[in-house]
Amino acid sequence: MKRFLLFAMFSALLSILIGCGGTGSSQPSTNPSPTAAVFITGEDAPLPSVLAFNVTVNSITLNNSSTSVSVLSTPTTVDFARLLGLRTLLGFNSVPPGTYTSATINLSAPLISYLDLTTTPPSVGTINGTLTNSTVTVAFSQPLVVGSNGLAGLHMEFDLRQSLQADGTGQVTGVVNPQIDLKPVMASDPDAQITDLRGGLVSVNVAGSSFVIQRPGGHQVTIVVNSQTRFNGSWNLSNMAPPAFVEVDGTVQADGGVLASGVEVLATTHAFLSGRIVNVNPSSGPAQAITLLVGEEMPDIPSLPGGFPVTLDVSQVTDYQVCFFDNWFTNVLFNNSSLVVGQRVFVGGTFDSTSNTFVPQKISLRRQGVEGDLVQGSVNIISGNRGSFQLQNNLLVGYLLSGPLTVQTGNVTLFVNVNGLAGLQSGGAMKLRVHGLMLKDSMTGKPQLWAGRVRVLP
Repeated sequence: MKRFLLFAMFSALLSILIGCGGTGSSQPSTNPSPTAAVFITGEDAPLPSVLAFNVTVNSITLNNSSTSVSVLSTPTTVDFARLLGLRTLLGFNSVPPGTYTSATINLSAPLISYLDLTTTPPSVGTINGTLTNSTVTVAFSQPLVVGSNGLAGLHMEFDLRQSLQADGTGQVTGVVNPQIDLKPVMASDPDAQITDLRGGLVSVNVAGSSFVIQRPGGHQVTIVVNSQTRFNGSWNLSNMAPPAFVEVDGTVQADGGVLASGVEVLATTHAFLSGRIVNVNPSSGPAQAITLLVGEEMPDIPSLPGGFPVTLDVSQVTDYQVCFFDNWFTNVLFNNSSLVVGQRVFVGGTFDSTSNTFVPQKISLRRQGVEGDLVQGSVNIISGNRGSFQLQNNLLVGYLLSGPLTVQTGNVTLFVNVNGLAGLQSGGAMKLRVHGLMLKDSMTGKPQLWAGRVRVLP
């Protein structure tokens, strides 16, 4: 009965997971620009032992045979290791119409957090990286054509596996040789969809069907909603007000705003941390403390810098939520006894600037990606695409589990580049990228990934 109930909840969760990455219908900008516009999205191709890779993108310029134009001039610090299977908005700018054949990216201040397997027990190590080249020019495989009054985009993928030098034991050395892929995209392309955009609520314009959020680092983004936009719980524009932290999925518009397919009010607190859990104490029963590898924070908290682990007292937290999933199932799926190493979470709370302390009040489970090799013979088909398989992820997840990760799928799981579970079962060796929610198996105490999307990689 418990297993049946879990699969019933999983079907509902999958609808949310797939919806989180969906798109809203486009609407015209109310202030059309006389020039064209370019937006930039970013994600990551990971190195398994790397927990966080923060680097400052100082500028990005587009080039052709006659000119260069800026599309990003405000330095933006990004944790590319966080963006496995997720995409965030890096920048937006107006540019002259034209055909561009390459882009030049200027980088600085790489900070690497990694799983150090040379210590007992393994620990989180940090290295101030060294760039072999701080400026990288990337030629496009196909030209970026920006039409008059049009909108074009660049999808930026930072390949950590090829960029970060490792020694013979697999540990990173700190040397960073930037390997970046840039692909021209249209706003409607899957690689252009925004699936990981959050910030503090600045203002709400109910009459204008919009609100403004401020990203870590200070950049503000206007979010537009329409009748198809999903809000979590009972939230809507009329009852949203600062202070609050909001996460948005959606599509970039021609004026630089984002048309939201989903809006989630994460917390009505004054501060937040987000990142991956690397330790839970105790490991069974209600958690009293967690160690979080900080990926993002607002406001800037000097004692809790991004890329470093911090231990939080969560013994008094009673508010637990799941991404875009808020009904009576939530507390069954995720509570103080469901925290497990490997989960990606958002922690809302209060920050006392006098004592420099952060007090957690709410924990929300977020979507995440895992990449690895399909374990041969592990595919179990119950019915259609309902079933499971094993994924071998070296170092981080593999160490945490002392073996492969179990991935659960359902009949609404999206399979990309493969014909569902049957294709996995008969396809031989495959490298996979799986996107979903990490939940604690109540029987084994280990994490399982409940997949909204499974992609076979080249």
